[in-house]
Amino acid sequence: MVQWQARRGCVSLAWIVVVVSLAAIAILIVLLWQPGARRPQADQLVLFCAAGLLKPVEEICAEYEDEYGVQVRVEPGGSGTLLSKLRVTPTAADLYLAAEESYVREARQYGLVAEILPAAKQHLVIAVAKGNPLAIADTADLLGESRTVVLPNPEITAVGKVAQRALAGTGQWEKLLARSQQAAAKVSLVGTVNEAAQAVRIGAADAAIVWDATARQFGLEIVEAPSLAHNTTEQVFVGVVAASSRPTQALHFARYLTARDRGQLAFQRHYLQPLADADVWEDRPSLVLMSGAMLKPAIDELVKRFSEREGVSINTIYAGCGIHVAQMKAMKQGEKLPTHFPDAYFSCDVSFMEMVEQWFEASKVISRNDMVLAVPKGNPKQVRSIKDLAHPELRVGLAHPVNSALGALTDDLVKKVGLHQQIYAPTRKHPVVHADAGHVLVNQMRAGALDLIVVYRSNVLSHSDNPDRFLEIVEMNLPEAIAIQPYAVAKDSPHKHLMGRLLEAILAPESQRRFREVGFQWLADSP
Repeated sequence: MVQWQARRGCVSLAWIVVVVSLAAIAILIVLLWQPGARRPQADQLVLFCAAGLLKPVEEICAEYEDEYGVQVRVEPGGSGTLLSKLRVTPTAADLYLAAEESYVREARQYGLVAEILPAAKQHLVIAVAKGNPLAIADTADLLGESRTVVLPNPEITAVGKVAQRALAGTGQWEKLLARSQQAAAKVSLVGTVNEAAQAVRIGAADAAIVWDATARQFGLEIVEAPSLAHNTTEQVFVGVVAASSRPTQALHFARYLTARDRGQLAFQRHYLQPLADADVWEDRPSLVLMSGAMLKPAIDELVKRFSEREGVSINTIYAGCGIHVAQMKAMKQGEKLPTHFPDAYFSCDVSFMEMVEQWFEASKVISRNDMVLAVPKGNPKQVRSIKDLAHPELRVGLAHPVNSALGALTDDLVKKVGLHQQIYAPTRKHPVVHADAGHVLVNQMRAGALDLIVVYRSNVLSHSDNPDRFLEIVEMNLPEAIAIQPYAVAKDSPHKHLMGRLLEAILAPESQRRFREVGFQWLADSP
């Protein structure tokens, strides 16, 4: 057996790197040629994993198998290499863990991954031998002709890609690459961050640009280079492969991998920076979504599909937003209610989100819904405008001004146009009927109990037989007759990332189409 010695001058850096790379390739070929290695079992998940994350991920997979009996087979490699494999064979894996965000975003653009979950953070450093014998302080010190340097290839590794970006404009990256082309090159490109760190550990290189976590895992000394101090902290992301035949199981593992009291602990043990707001682990989380009743036709089926795919339980409470706000305030004051404080709130109007905004993250405006007059089919009373609400002979139905966002907006509107006193005059033949939500007014009109109501357009269009057989819309065309719907995740929710994925589902094209079908106008940008 050939004994390799790491003394400088005995063997060139290029040959060392070649041997290390060939050994890694040989091992990979042996593994791939094992019978059935490419064919996952029914109870097995396949994870494409960035090489620098292999140590913590292997621990997480072992813990997951012990806890749930599901094996996760890990295939390591450079983030770019793994993405290329996934592009060639989209069914080759169930999950894709990349060391830098752009890879999973690119995978999503290609339609290769569906959900994306943040996992941990790491940043670029220079790795050197213990004691830093050459006193390397920054990337400029790597340019000397006597320095042997290893760089992860930016074409196939996340760390190389980030290093190239960090040194752009300094000329240093180009000089290092030029040296790698020399006949007796002392700068070499390798295929994974682990290969770069290994070269320093065995003395085949003076320095390498690697992740801080990788350097620590290999027992190397870290140089926090000033030239790498800006914009080199990267977030590790795991994507659920769109073509996975077991997406719910894949999501279950992805939540485990990223949970603060499961996978995050292993990442932290291996020197990655954990996420401050990571979700807690629950096998099947039970969450609460409070939503304005008017949004039910747009989101009800979507929430059910999302819950099934994620393997979670979401209790969606549809009611007037005034009721929601009152309940949230009561909960914060210590009152015990049948449900816990919502993990997310989808409000009928921004005015009701503002009443509770101190308990939520920044909201995202999703849609707009116009307020309209609705009358029985054929408009038998010949209603023409909002002024007809004051007609003393008409049976008028309005949403409750306290319990409902629609009611509050209607109340403000009729005051602004000077109709409030007439509408609520004690002399009118039929007192105004109040309901906590627009769909209740629609049902009362369908039953023949009302002549004129103020509702959202979506209340009329939520069922096709409403406009076809029972109701007609009379437009108000007033700038005040508009409601804006925002969505926000609760600051105290233990599942903020999960409810953020629900927001992404709401923003998806299929969801947008549904909103428009039932009368909403779409306002949100894509995620």
